[in-house]
Amino acid sequence: MPQKPQKCPKNPKNAQKPQNCPNLPQPRRAEQLLGRILRSKGWRRSSYVITARLRWGAPPDRGLSRKHLLEGLRASLRRLQLDYVDVVFAGPRPGPAHNEGPDPTLRLLRLEELVRAMSDVIEQGLALYWGTAGGAPGDVMDAFAVARQLNLAAPVCQWAELPPEPRLFRLLGLGAVTWAPLGPAPTPDEETPGNGAAEPRSPLALGSLQPLAQRLGCSERQLGIAWSLRLEGVSSVLLGAETPRGLRELIQALQVLPRLGPAALRELEPLLGGGASP
Repeated sequence: MPQKPQKCPKNPKNAQKPQNCPNLPQPRRAEQLLGRILRSKGWRRSSYVITARLRWGAPPDRGLSRKHLLEGLRASLRRLQLDYVDVVFAGPRPGPAHNEGPDPTLRLLRLEELVRAMSDVIEQGLALYWGTAGGAPGDVMDAFAVARQLNLAAPVCQWAELPPEPRLFRLLGLGAVTWAPLGPAPTPDEETPGNGAAEPRSPLALGSLQPLAQRLGCSERQLGIAWSLRLEGVSSVLLGAETPRGLRELIQALQVLPRLGPAALRELEPLLGGGASP
């Protein structure tokens, strides 16, 4: 069976996140490759946006403690050959670890440690902003409340499933970084649901949007990206392409946005769910 493409590190614009880099055995190698490309091009640092993602995991060098967060981000910066990233995401969930149970005190202590560590990251100039990644809406709102209560840096965005939780945008102003319904979506080990988080959705099969895409004069993937961008609270949609030509095709989804009128959105709703902004 062909191997599922793995994600190329954090290369966002407007908070856009990892693009899929085929044939890269691990994200660390992808970060090294991206770092070499950025250095060779000599672009001004202010002309592009880079994000990094720190997440909970089994290996000893992956976790959400202060130690893991600071060491993990510094290691990423060395591989990227950068002084700072623009946005760092911490997740997949800021709630209790699997073996900690529902103890509310322990949960709040972990949230406070996460928020303090992210605030220190920003104070030290390792990142400009931070966002949550994969947490349940209640966890995200609590992390925001902890930051405000302790006068620390609060998250400014979220790494989220489609459709994103509207309360996080309406009440807190947290825009969502997400991925289009035709995928590929993050792999299950990266998006482990828990603590109230929704089960990961399955990407639609190619062909599901073909009739409407033909009428609108675009590809299915372009239609899926355009629909995602219309959703309330979505700030950026992750793109995955194997060639420059494929990437240019996906970016043309921006030209499909004006064609998504009320009739097209009603036709998409049974397939994709959610609701787009007017």
